[in-house]
Amino acid sequence: MFKENKGQISVEYLFIFAISLIILTVFTIPLANLAIEKTTDVSNALNVKSQLYKIASGINQVYSEGQGAKQSINLELDENVNVNIYRNHLSANVKFNDKSSKLIKVNHDCDDVSGVLQLNKGKNTIIIQWPENMENIIISKKIN
Repeated sequence: MFKENKGQISVEYLFIFAISLIILTVFTIPLANLAIEKTTDVSNALNVKSQLYKIASGINQVYSEGQGAKQSINLELDENVNVNIYRNHLSANVKFNDKSSKLIKVNHDCDDVSGVLQLNKGKNTIIIQWPENMENIIISKKIN
């Protein structure tokens, strides 16, 4: 009889362990998925902000060097982004996985620049130049 009782107890422990694993999996997988999505959103937003800082730094450099200055900037983006260039700042709208979005702004020193840059996912090369005898700085995307 003891052998049967020990076998019965072992089966019950295995059954309880299996149910516990199923319950743990049912709650853990959706939470892990949510955490991964949020982490990806934060990473994308930080990447866009970092790339905007690179563009702002290039604008400041060309502006400080004066007419005739030119600078090339290489950017690496995780998603397509439209960058709005205003007199004193750059802005880009970052879309998140939950369909919300955030406007990211980065300041620069130049008053003579404006436009829109359409940056693609992957590598982009931006040319910032202030041609001689022109009042405005020109920012363009180099086509590969």
